[in-house]
Amino acid sequence: MSDPQSPGAPQRPQTHAAAHAGAKAASDCPICGRPTEPATRPFCSKRCADIDLSRWLGGVYRIEGPESPGNPGGSDPDDGL
Repeated sequence: MSDPQSPGAPQRPQTHAAAHAGAKAASDCPICGRPTEPATRPFCSKRCADIDLSRWLGGVYRIEGPESPGNPGGSDPDDGL
């Protein structure tokens, strides 16, 4: 067997805490930065969850996708604007 500390060996965390050392940022509310609550995770409260939902519904957050090939009818409805 190879030595786990050898340069070519995959690195494994020594403890559970070491594996989750960067998890602190993931446990903060993405809206206000306070610690999350299990009932409203990943948010700290229902208020922050509602703020996030409002941002999604209002178009503040968007997931970019590929450009659409255009209007199959041959005319762009935005041309007259």
